[in-house]
Amino acid sequence: MSSSRDTDSDVRKVLTQADLHTMRQRCRVIALLDAAERVGISPMRAERLHAFAYLADVLSPVWHLPAFDGKILKIEGGPHYPDFQREIDRLVVAGLLEISEISYLARPDEGARIDGLYALNFQSPFLQQILAALGARESELALDPRDCEVQAFLVDLAGALATVPDDEIGAAATLDATYADERFTPSSVIDFGEWSTDIHVDNLSLRTVDQFNKFLPQSANLPSGEKLYLYASFLGRRIRAR
Repeated sequence: MSSSRDTDSDVRKVLTQADLHTMRQRCRVIALLDAAERVGISPMRAERLHAFAYLADVLSPVWHLPAFDGKILKIEGGPHYPDFQREIDRLVVAGLLEISEISYLARPDEGARIDGLYALNFQSPFLQQILAALGARESELALDPRDCEVQAFLVDLAGALATVPDDEIGAAATLDATYADERFTPSSVIDFGEWSTDIHVDNLSLRTVDQFNKFLPQSANLPSGEKLYLYASFLGRRIRAR
């Protein structure tokens, strides 16, 4: 009988890099919506879900985690990932997500985009098993124990974003220190971790979070979760100051 390691190796040989990327994107969608569900900000409109995905990427170094994608194309209206949205829609068709209040949003020079409220479909007979494998349930059920830490980060970030009014989460991403960096104009690529040799230089969001330590006593230690809440508060102040 072949070992599980042999089986994993056989699977990798069959799957192409494109297949693996697609699977990772789908897992990313499910993990983000599970975190949003846990803190009560689900269902999420497409704009807010993309904003959540972006903020998870740019703030992942706060938890010493790699970003899913360390770059983004800066566009008017805030973060948007076409391949991410494609997998969201495919998961709806697969019955793992549900969508309500469907509408279309006009985009200047980009046609229209589908919009709606997205949430996990807990009626799916496959969802709980998938969540367990992704580290979103008991840790011993996760395929990779490291995914439990990723999910804990996403839940903490979702909790921090829950302090921002629901209809302003999208705006929060546009005012994020990295996305709002005036060195980058619309239609340019913001690199905050993909090719960067020093994320502490190129990731302005991380640099902003690091500044919080200056306001603490020298012996104090600010936990990663608290940093996320402080950054969400910072974004909230930027929204109110517009």
